[in-house]
Amino acid sequence: MKVDAAGLEALRDLQRTVSMAFRAAYLLTASIQQAEAAVLAAIDRFDPDRDTKEILLQNAIRAAVQCPSTQSQSAEALPLPELQAVLSLPATLRRCFVLRVLVGLSRSACAGLLRFSVGDVNGYTCSALQAQAGFDVANYEEK
Repeated sequence: MKVDAAGLEALRDLQRTVSMAFRAAYLLTASIQQAEAAVLAAIDRFDPDRDTKEILLQNAIRAAVQCPSTQSQSAEALPLPELQAVLSLPATLRRCFVLRVLVGLSRSACAGLLRFSVGDVNGYTCSALQAQAGFDVANYEEK
């Protein structure tokens, strides 16, 4: 089977989307196994004739958000200290930070996915940003 240049570029684009989906799912779940399961679930639901790569990413994020919240299990697979900093956040702060700052979802989209109020999303995201900047968030209580 011969693949033309446009088809090859489409495959590369899809590969980048799957990679981005895995990174987002990993940061949301703090678990390689849960991230893999979320991405595989999204791939199973993906119809390349009907769905866009954005749908694939959204489905992976939705599946990851439905996983139970956990704290980072181990740093053995972390290639960058920046990931460790994100994974060390409490789960609620981490999820808001990942969806709002790294994925770029709106406040209302983030609130809908996480089932929080928009005000809660703002507060948790601000707390996560403060923690990333080195401020103490010890008074934060997990919801």
